[in-house]
Amino acid sequence: MPAHFDFLNKPLAKEIAVIVLLKLVLLLGIRALWFHAPDPVKDDSAKVGQHLLGSVPASPEKPHP
Repeated sequence: MPAHFDFLNKPLAKEIAVIVLLKLVLLLGIRALWFHAPDPVKDDSAKVGQHLLGSVPASPEKPHP
């Protein structure tokens, strides 16, 4: 009965397997570095509505001289 990993006896198959494993490790490393967790969603709908509809905010800012 042939073993499941007989194809790894060929040098080309070994190189391909190593490259695929390296790519997988690099992708998982990039994911761990840059994509920690999703950012919390802010509910700014009232502020956006006021801005779009042109209503005056409750506490107007002081104009800068």
